[in-house]
Amino acid sequence: MALVISWSTIVTLRVVSSAFLGLGLVLTIFRLAYRIWLRRFWLEDAWAGVAFLFGIATLTSCWTYVEAAGEEEIISFWVYSFTFLSLVWAVRLSILFSIVRIVYETQHLRRLILGLAGLFLGLWAGVVAQKAWGFGHNTSWYQTTGKVHAFLTQPMVAFELMSDCLSDTILIVLPLRLLWSFKLPKRQKRMIFAIFSSSIVVTIISIFRGFCETAKYTSVLGPVTDFETALSLLICNLLVVVTFLYRIFGFASADDSVSSDDDDYTTRTTTGGVFTSVDLGNGESGGGEQRHSGIQSMYIARRETR
Repeated sequence: MALVISWSTIVTLRVVSSAFLGLGLVLTIFRLAYRIWLRRFWLEDAWAGVAFLFGIATLTSCWTYVEAAGEEEIISFWVYSFTFLSLVWAVRLSILFSIVRIVYETQHLRRLILGLAGLFLGLWAGVVAQKAWGFGHNTSWYQTTGKVHAFLTQPMVAFELMSDCLSDTILIVLPLRLLWSFKLPKRQKRMIFAIFSSSIVVTIISIFRGFCETAKYTSVLGPVTDFETALSLLICNLLVVVTFLYRIFGFASADDSVSSDDDDYTTRTTTGGVFTSVDLGNGESGGGEQRHSGIQSMYIARRETR
């Protein structure tokens, strides 16, 4: 039995998803302004900015596609098909680079992150290339009755699903594995685990979108894609926004191991692998200073200010 929903329901769902996407855009603006104000704007923030630009293009082309007809409708479909896809991959790269912020950096970790970033860029390019070829080599869908829509072949859908599942699995497993052995406050660790694990929701929606693509459920495919895009952008900003609220509402003060001057949990604390700590229990001048490599609960001076 075909899964079909009415046009009015489609429009309603797209209004709701557009509201979520709009919220994601607002949070991205806050996130970028906040990071610039802290002077800690880095690669994950730059990728969030890229996702923001794709988000604006996605929102615009979505409603142009809904309201337009003829050539304008076809152009809107092309733009929407690639901007939502690019937004999702830009979000993944932002989340990937944010891992460096919250775990102790080593050369091994840096090489790992750069290698995975290269993998993500390759998968992104592969999905874009196959979709461009699939839409462009046969333009008979331009004459589709009703709203124009081009479907991918099953091998293309399989490749896109493989890329989505592989990248999302990496983004879930990698930070959880790296953070598991670190001595972070329990409340902070639970918060970070929950934020990174939220990518599972996007993965589930992506799998359902692939099912709708294969089954050619056109009426359902649009709203599902909209929600995947909106949730991706919201998840992209969760780590910065939630940690900001975490401190604003005073939860940070309940963690004895968090220094009062640490105003951003997402900030990587050093680049050289050496921390300077002070032993407050030692009254002798200079006797309490020691150098060590690892995460410390109290640290001074040598914090990175990107």
